[in-house]
Amino acid sequence: MFYRSFYEAIKELPDEQFAACVRAIMDYGLDGLEPSSAGIAKSIYLMAKPQIDANNRRYQNGTKGGRPKTTTEPRNNQTETKSKPKNNLPETTTEPNVNVNDKDNEKDKDINTSCPEPDRTAPGETVAISFPLNDGSMYNVTENDVIMYQQLYPGIDCMQELRKIVGWCDSHPSQRKTKRGAKGFVNGWLSRAQDKARPVQAATKPTNNRFHNYEQRDTDYETIVRQNLVKKLREDDGNGETKQ
Repeated sequence: MFYRSFYEAIKELPDEQFAACVRAIMDYGLDGLEPSSAGIAKSIYLMAKPQIDANNRRYQNGTKGGRPKTTTEPRNNQTETKSKPKNNLPETTTEPNVNVNDKDNEKDKDINTSCPEPDRTAPGETVAISFPLNDGSMYNVTENDVIMYQQLYPGIDCMQELRKIVGWCDSHPSQRKTKRGAKGFVNGWLSRAQDKARPVQAATKPTNNRFHNYEQRDTDYETIVRQNLVKKLREDDGNGETKQ
């Protein structure tokens, strides 16, 4: 199944890279062939791989008719022993306990037939893009996550920034993040991109001309006049008291 998110991730690439990305996805989805060389095609393959693997597992489970029923056979390897009667007690025989290890058998079979660890995404959610972590696993970003990020960071194209993260992880394998730090890494990346998208407007100074050829000064002339007037009144009041 070829998802729309795959197409959205590569539709703006040049024709040659677009064809290489489609070929990488289809080779892995149909024949299990992985790209042999690094590049944008391998990055897109890494993005699409978790969703393709999940689809293949669902397909394989469907062809088998679901999980096979398991039956537990009791272990009959216990030795039957007879207890000797004490004095006048009637002789009794001890029947072997064939159900002692039933629970252990069930646990062993559950361990052997357990399914692999499920993906981080909840059932029904579509993976929009994925990037590799330091342990070789993939961190999935769902379409719902992309919608939430776009609401948090409206000044940028969040899907394009996530593609940049995929390319960065592919080019810096020694600096890839852990599962615990992956979400914080994404938020930090998008936050910095949002800040760069809002340039700070510098204060503009008036252009000098023949009518305005001096630097503007922030002088409060009303306050100066008011202070001088108060000072003058106080001096006049002092002079009047002295004459009397």
